[in-house]
Amino acid sequence: MAPRADQARPPPIFSEQDMRTPESDYYKSILPYLHYPAFAPRPEESDIYVFDTTPEAKAYSFTNSELFESHIANAPKPDARVVSICCRNSLRPLGITEHALINLMSQYDIDSSFFELALSFGYPPQNSEAGFGGMTVKQRHNGAYDMHYLFTYAEDDNKGGTTTWKIRQVCVFQRYDPSKSENLWILLHARPQSKIQQQIKHTLSTNPALLLGSWASMHILVLSTYLGGWRWCIRNLGDDIIKTSDIVLFLDPLDPKTENHKGGRFHLLKQQYLDDKLVSLAARLGVALTTLRQLEKLNSSFHSKGFSNDEEFHSATGDLMYYTTTLEGHLESVKVLERKVSSIADLLAVVLTVENQAVSIGINNKMLGVNNELVKLTNKSLDENATVRIITLMTLIYLPASFVALDPGIGSIIDGGTLIKRG
Repeated sequence: MAPRADQARPPPIFSEQDMRTPESDYYKSILPYLHYPAFAPRPEESDIYVFDTTPEAKAYSFTNSELFESHIANAPKPDARVVSICCRNSLRPLGITEHALINLMSQYDIDSSFFELALSFGYPPQNSEAGFGGMTVKQRHNGAYDMHYLFTYAEDDNKGGTTTWKIRQVCVFQRYDPSKSENLWILLHARPQSKIQQQIKHTLSTNPALLLGSWASMHILVLSTYLGGWRWCIRNLGDDIIKTSDIVLFLDPLDPKTENHKGGRFHLLKQQYLDDKLVSLAARLGVALTTLRQLEKLNSSFHSKGFSNDEEFHSATGDLMYYTTTLEGHLESVKVLERKVSSIADLLAVVLTVENQAVSIGINNKMLGVNNELVKLTNKSLDENATVRIITLMTLIYLPASFVALDPGIGSIIDGGTLIKRG
């Protein structure tokens, strides 16, 4: 069980000395390891939304990274700024060039660990990185805090009436300055006009204080937008597992030619696929749970330091505890499904063993039939060989005598069985 937020220990805080900026050739050096480029190859392929609070609250949209760089370089640095960057789709790079992102990080002296999270975009979340992206927190010399994480979520991609669940991610960076002089939010989205992007734009255009007034508001918005999808994604996996289980139960190992048996082959292969999905799903939920517990600890720490009032603290505590409990429940559900898949594998092993035994018995029966035929052929051959031997023996006895009787050169003849010598 997760510790209560008001009892949580402060999260591990790294000092500013631990911070470092990306080296200029780092991205180029790791490009061979990426499935696709993480950043836009040309400045005009950008999709950047910016909201600045001062000198007046105003939103900007940039489709060119160079114009965005000019804005952050020349405009006065506001008390609070939100930067939202979108991919064209989950298989396309982020809508910002590498140069522009590094420029933004340099303007705000952001640690290179955020750059590592940005490299996760440009392709769908990989199973090999299912445990990557948990929340980290670093404290700066001026008392501000930098925190960032990847939050992976399941989204229903309903096309043509068919429900398919896609795994997507959002990256969240926050600089929280208790003095409220340099607050910054950076959000990276896997596709344009995502749910969270639309809600952020709407809230900032109508009531910016609702999002920017409390350090936890943006985190709560991300969680409330995306956490609920995991329940239905897990249920969908559970339905697939039940279908596979039913097919295995009704397989007839003694008659592998039945249509039911043939139709089950696909689902038997799918069982391994479902098992793989559950393993990666457990890791992703574990990372999300780590992030939530970090947020709980920060909430308690900030309240104890007087950075938030009682109302803000209790509101965030209630929300975070609810989401933590929900995630813990999802993890338990995944464990149940993992055990179900394991039991299907055990049952399948029994079915295949019986089927193999049935096949072996069939082969043995066929071999016995072949052996019986061989015995019959052998006996027949032996009988024929005996007849041949008798004929051969008779031939050896009578044939020479016949030749003697017919040969005129012989000095005697046989007359009525009596040997008569010639004079």
